Amino acid sequence: MNEQTNDRLGLSDVLMLSAVVMWGMNLIWIKIALREMSPGGFNGVRLIFTMVLYVVMLALSGQGFGLERRDVGKLLALGILGNAVYQFFFIHAISLTTAANTSLILSMQPVFIALISVLLRIEKIHWAAWLGILISFFGLYLVITKSNAGLRFSTDNFRGDILILIGTVLWALYTALSKPFLERISPLKFSAITVLFGVPFYLPFAVKDIVRLPWAEISAKAWASLALSGLFGLVLGYVIWYYSVQKVGNAKTAIYNNLTPLFTIIFSALFLQDKIRIDQAAGGAVIFAGVILTRWGYRFLMKKTPGKAGQKH
Repeated sequence: MNEQTNDRLGLSDVLMLSAVVMWGMNLIWIKIALREMSPGGFNGVRLIFTMVLYVVMLALSGQGFGLERRDVGKLLALGILGNAVYQFFFIHAISLTTAANTSLILSMQPVFIALISVLLRIEKIHWAAWLGILISFFGLYLVITKSNAGLRFSTDNFRGDILILIGTVLWALYTALSKPFLERISPLKFSAITVLFGVPFYLPFAVKDIVRLPWAEISAKAWASLALSGLFGLVLGYVIWYYSVQKVGNAKTAIYNNLTPLFTIIFSALFLQDKIRIDQAAGGAVIFAGVILTRWGYRFLMKKTPGKAGQKH
């Protein structure tokens, strides 16, 4: 089943909303853990933990680790792209730019994913979805620029902004190229295999940071935050993401990602005592409107004509 055959509110939408909640909380867990760990050390240990979880889950699922020979090289390349190169750019960008800049640039993922999907002829996207993406991006801009951190595009942040922009394009490419594989591989197996292929190529860049971690001084709270980030952010979140890509397509899955900063702000208020402003709430409403338009809007906007009543775009 693909995007063209599943346009109603369904399990994929409920699961993606839960994934967005996980990712919103994930940034809080990362902030808590980074108080006591270096970014490289934290990410290295988290990815090792994630690999172990995937091995256990895939083994328990009974699906096995076997692949068709034609898929091995391509999945290896995708794994390196999404779980080594992207992770390298992402974790280094965090320390070089502001959280607000990072969130805004990451919010371009739906646009890049849609563009790549169209250019590679992976899927067609209705103009209403493009409009919804732009509306959602505008709402996200309102949310982020009204946050306490604010946006700061300056020469000091330029390197980090460029790194996160490159990382965003890489993740968009990774997501778009996953669609053909998900027609014959389960979301769990795809996520597990690409992580197992990709993470070993990332670890050499994190070894020094892992070794230098003050293991005996790290609190149980920090370790728990790392474990929760791995379990919900990189395992359950990823599996849900690719389940949604499999069921409704790249663009209609990616648009949910714009809700993540909104939930991050809500959780920051609950757990980090940050304040939520009225204009941030208004931006959140705009984001929701854009998500709805991207996901289902064309069903109401496009006119059915004789002979084309069943046509999907």
